[in-house]
Amino acid sequence: MDIVNQVFQQYGLSRSSEYRLVFESWDRIVPPVFVGRARAVSFRNGKLIVAVESSPLLEELRGYRIGEFIALLNQDISVRGEATHLVVRGIEFRRN
Repeated sequence: MDIVNQVFQQYGLSRSSEYRLVFESWDRIVPPVFVGRARAVSFRNGKLIVAVESSPLLEELRGYRIGEFIALLNQDISVRGEATHLVVRGIEFRRN
């Protein structure tokens, strides 16, 4: 068993609950203009994968919004207090 699974068990979390927390936070912090156009699809090893509907939006998010979204996600997760050890370290935007 790897260290990540041990930590999850210690805090009563599973990978699926980790995904749920991150995905719910994404849905809360993403601006309305991006809803339905950029959706969280995977979370692993601290990296959130977000599927984006268009190339111009992909470039905007990659170029100008990554830091903002990482900060907002981590703030939302910590405010909720459900998983104090959970940290989003990166976001990878991919064309849908």
